[in-house]
Amino acid sequence: MQRGDQPGNHSAEPIASSQATPLPLAQGNTSGVNNYNNNYNTHSAYNTYNTVLSPTPIAVEPARDQSARVAFGINATTPPLANPQTTMQRADEINTIQRMFGDVHTSAVFLIGTPGTGKSTLAALLYQRLQLAKRTGMSAPKYMVWLTIGTYTTLPDIIAAILEGLGVPDNGLFLLRPEQQISALLRALRRPADNALIVLDQFELLLHPETNQGVAGRGVLPLFLEMLQTDLGTSRILLTSYNSPYNEEKITDPHVRSYLVTRISVPEGTALLQQRGIQGRPEEITYIWQRCAGHAYALVLCSALIHLSKFSLDHLLNSPDYRPLWSGDVTANLIIAIHYFLNPTQNAIVHALSLFYEPVPKEGIFMTITGEELQNQRKSGHAEVVAAFEQEMQLLTQYGLIQAVMNASNHPCYTLHPILRQYTLEHFMEDMSQRGQTGHVPPWPGKNGNKSTSDDDKQLKNALVAGHVQVATYYEHVIQEVCPPREQRQGLQDIAPIITTLRHLCLGQRWQRACNLLFNEGLHEYMVQWGAWSTLIGLYTAMLPPFGVLRPQDEGLVASHVGMLYGRIGEQQQSKVYFDQAVALQRSIGDQHGEAITLTNQGELLRLHRDYKQARQNFEHALSLITSLPDNQTKSVIYHNLGLLSQQEHDYTQAYTYYVDALKLAMQLQQAQNTGMILTNLGMLLYEQRHHQEALAVLFSALQIRQTAQDPTTSLLERFLVAIEQKMGTEQYTKLCVEALEIQPQVLARFTNP
Repeated sequence: MQRGDQPGNHSAEPIASSQATPLPLAQGNTSGVNNYNNNYNTHSAYNTYNTVLSPTPIAVEPARDQSARVAFGINATTPPLANPQTTMQRADEINTIQRMFGDVHTSAVFLIGTPGTGKSTLAALLYQRLQLAKRTGMSAPKYMVWLTIGTYTTLPDIIAAILEGLGVPDNGLFLLRPEQQISALLRALRRPADNALIVLDQFELLLHPETNQGVAGRGVLPLFLEMLQTDLGTSRILLTSYNSPYNEEKITDPHVRSYLVTRISVPEGTALLQQRGIQGRPEEITYIWQRCAGHAYALVLCSALIHLSKFSLDHLLNSPDYRPLWSGDVTANLIIAIHYFLNPTQNAIVHALSLFYEPVPKEGIFMTITGEELQNQRKSGHAEVVAAFEQEMQLLTQYGLIQAVMNASNHPCYTLHPILRQYTLEHFMEDMSQRGQTGHVPPWPGKNGNKSTSDDDKQLKNALVAGHVQVATYYEHVIQEVCPPREQRQGLQDIAPIITTLRHLCLGQRWQRACNLLFNEGLHEYMVQWGAWSTLIGLYTAMLPPFGVLRPQDEGLVASHVGMLYGRIGEQQQSKVYFDQAVALQRSIGDQHGEAITLTNQGELLRLHRDYKQARQNFEHALSLITSLPDNQTKSVIYHNLGLLSQQEHDYTQAYTYYVDALKLAMQLQQAQNTGMILTNLGMLLYEQRHHQEALAVLFSALQIRQTAQDPTTSLLERFLVAIEQKMGTEQYTKLCVEALEIQPQVLARFTNP
C-alpha cells in the first residue's frame, strides 16, 4: 500500500440533546456530601434567559507564544524534537499535507498508518515549518497548538487545552455537558481573524483506550468526530492515528481527509541511516531497507543497534549468528538485539522508563532505579554515579531509543517509543543481556524453545507491581515539591501529581494506600467541583473489584461515589449498578453512615430525573439513619436536596424551611462554597415568588461568597443576573439593585439568626 490521500467518513450517531440548554437544570449536589450546584429551572419564564449566552467567546488577550503550556491530562504540548541532523525532513509529504489543508472544504486531516511509520515525526516537521514561517513573517496560522495524547487523556482535557492555547480559556468547561463543550470549541475555531492549527498526536489512544479509564464519559467522542466533519472556518486540525475512525462509504460530503503514512523510499532510508552515522555499500543499505520494509522506526532501531554493538553492517548482514535478525518480525528482533547490547545502566533506564505512561524528567528515572534523589547523590559524594547515569541518558537519546520533549518549564522530559515500551513491559523479567546468554548471541525467538509458564507470568506481574510502587514513590516526592497547599489549589493541574501517584499505586496493587491518599488530599471534593468526573471514575474503578481490593467500608463509599458520578455523566444503568452494590455492602457491614451518604447521592439523581417520590424516600431514610450521628455536613446536604425537591413540587413554604436549615448548618461548618450554593437557590426561590428585592439581596451575597471561594460555576449565577438586567432594562435593574443592597443586612439576618 502506498502513501496517498483518501477522503474520510464516519458512522457515529449524534448524542441526544434534549437537555441542551445553556443553563443547567436544577443540578443539586454534585459531590454527594460536599458540594452543591444551582437550581436555575425555577420558573418557565427563566428559559428566555438562555439568550444571554454570547454566540462567541468573550474577547481576551491572545495566548503567549511560549514553548510549552501547562495542560492537565496532556502528555506534551510541544512536538518531539526533530533534529535536522538526525531526522529526515520529508519535504514532499509535508507539501502534500499543506495542499490538503489549502482545500477550503477540508477541516481536518488524519495521518494514519501502523506504529513506527513516522506519523508523529511528520506532524512535528509540518508544525515546525509553520512555526518558522510565523517567526519570519510568512503566512501561518495565528494560533498553533500541539497536544500529545496520553493513556488517561479525556476529550474534555483536550478541549480545555485547545481553548487555553487559543487564548479563550474556560474555567467551567468540565462542568458543561458534552454538546456545550463541543459548541465552545467550535466557536473558538471559527473566529474569522483567529485561525489556528491544532495537532492531536496519538489520537488512537482515544479511539482504542488502553485502560478502563476509557469506559466512562465516552459520549463526547462521537460529537467531536461529528464536529470534524463540519466547516471549521480557516482553522485546521491534524491528527495522527493508526486508522481513521470514519467509514468513507457512509458519508457523502466529507470534511475530513486521510493521508496514509507507509514505508519510506530507498533514498529516504539511505539518507536516514547516513544522518545517524551509518555507512555501508549501496547494496547493504538497500538490503536493510528491504528487510525493514521501509519502516522508519525499524531503521532507527537498526542504527541504534549498530552503535551499541559497534558491529559493521557487513557483520550484521552476513554473520550466521545474526541471520535470525532479518527473518520474521524484524522490528521485534532488533529490539531483542538492542536489549542484548545495553549495558546495565542503559538497561535499567529503559526498564524504568517503560513503567511511565507519560514523559518524565531524568530525576524520575533516576529515583525509580535507585530510590534516591539526584541532588542528594551529588551532595553525598556520588557525583560519578550521577554523571554516568546522565551520560547513558544522553547516548540513548542520541541513538533514538529515548525520545525527548520539553515540559511546561522548558525542561527536557523523556519517554520511549510505544513499540519499544510495549515490548519491554511484556518481557520485563527476561534477561536479554549478554551476561544472561550463552553462545554470545542475542536470545532470538525460539532459540531456547521455552514457553512462558505460570511461574514466569507471576514473576513478571510481581516485578511490574514493584516497579510501579517505585514510580509512585517518586511522584509522592513530586507532590511535596510542587503541589500547592490544599487551600491554594485552583485547578486540576495543581493536583496532577497526586492523580498520577494514585494510578501508579493502583498498578502497584496498593489500592488501600491509594484510597487513603485520595481522601486525605480531598481529591473527591476538588475533582467534583472542577468537573473532572470521568477522570475520577477511572481512579475509583481501579480500586474496586475486580481490579482492586479495599476495606469494606471504603469499598462501599467508593462504589457510592462511582454511582453518583456515572449518574452525573448520564450513564444511568452503570449508576444504578454501583449504587446497588454500595447499599448492599453497607447494609451487610452495618455502615449506617455510609448508607445514608449513598441514599443521598442516589436521591439527588432521582430528583434530577423527576422521580420525586423515590427521591424523597431516599432523603428521609438517609436522614433517619444519621439523626443521632454528629454529621451536620450530610444533614445540610439532605436538607438542601429536600429544599430543591420541595421547590420543584411548588411547596415553597417547605422549601424555604429546608433551605434555611441547610444554610445554618453550612455556616456552622464554615463551608463557604456550600453556603454560597444554598444562598443561590434560596435567592432563586424568592425570585420565583416575585420577592425581587429580597431575592437580589440574597443573590448578591451568594455571588460574593462564591467569587471569594473561586467557585468555577459562579459564571452561571453571573449570567442569570445579566439576564435579569436585560429583561428589566438597565435603569430599572440598577434601581432594584440599590434597594436590594439597602435591605440586605436585614434579609440575611432572617436566615442566619438562631
